[in-house]
Amino acid sequence: MKRYRKLLFCLTGLVITMIGFAWFLFVTPIGVPILMYHKISNDDNIYSIRPESFDRQMQYLAENGFTAVSLPQLADGLAGKSVLPAKPVVITFDDGYEDNFSTALPILEKYGLRAAVFIAVNKVGQPGYLSWEQIQALQARNTDIGSHTLSHTALTTLSPAQWEQEIKKSKLELEQRLRKPVTFLAYPHGQFSPAMFDYLKRVGYTGAFSGITGLNFQDTNQYELKRISIFGPTLGLWSFRLQLAKSNIESLMGI
Repeated sequence: MKRYRKLLFCLTGLVITMIGFAWFLFVTPIGVPILMYHKISNDDNIYSIRPESFDRQMQYLAENGFTAVSLPQLADGLAGKSVLPAKPVVITFDDGYEDNFSTALPILEKYGLRAAVFIAVNKVGQPGYLSWEQIQALQARNTDIGSHTLSHTALTTLSPAQWEQEIKKSKLELEQRLRKPVTFLAYPHGQFSPAMFDYLKRVGYTGAFSGITGLNFQDTNQYELKRISIFGPTLGLWSFRLQLAKSNIESLMGI
């Protein structure tokens, strides 16, 4: 009897999983997916998505009715201040690699999509990273710019006194260079603690992006926004769709 119960439990779990996949693939998602990319290049590492794969992913989003929304649109929608499109998505890039401008941006513009790039300020101008001129050009071409701190050090390893250097000074540096408020931050390595939330709000951040996987809803804390990490380099379109579906299942199940 125990054996049959175990088999029934496994089959039930499989059915629930399959329903979840089908729900995301063929029905409008019930939450907002935020995609997290790093590099769009042919580099052979987990943080790089090949340009042709990225192109297919963006084509999939565009052809299946997704609307890429800005960070302020996301914040207002989750706060109930405005209504988001039927199938919203947020496309983000961490670290500020040069190929975000040279490779990703033309593909995004090809499909009428927009994105946000989180800048590790001390890396600006280093080989392989964006220059200030390129960051300004990204902003001028419909890209949101956010902070990824100064040094890209995990904030959970720093004292509250050190947060000012990483969190506040990176914001001020970006605002001085871009002449526009910078009100969103992506936690380096996705790591954070709830103790940071009041500080972030106090220094002028509207929201912050974590490394937690899942979708985002109106009751989501805007200082621990969930994202879906898109890893490579050989990620096919079917795998991309399954990653989205897996995040939807986890959100539905409260994982």
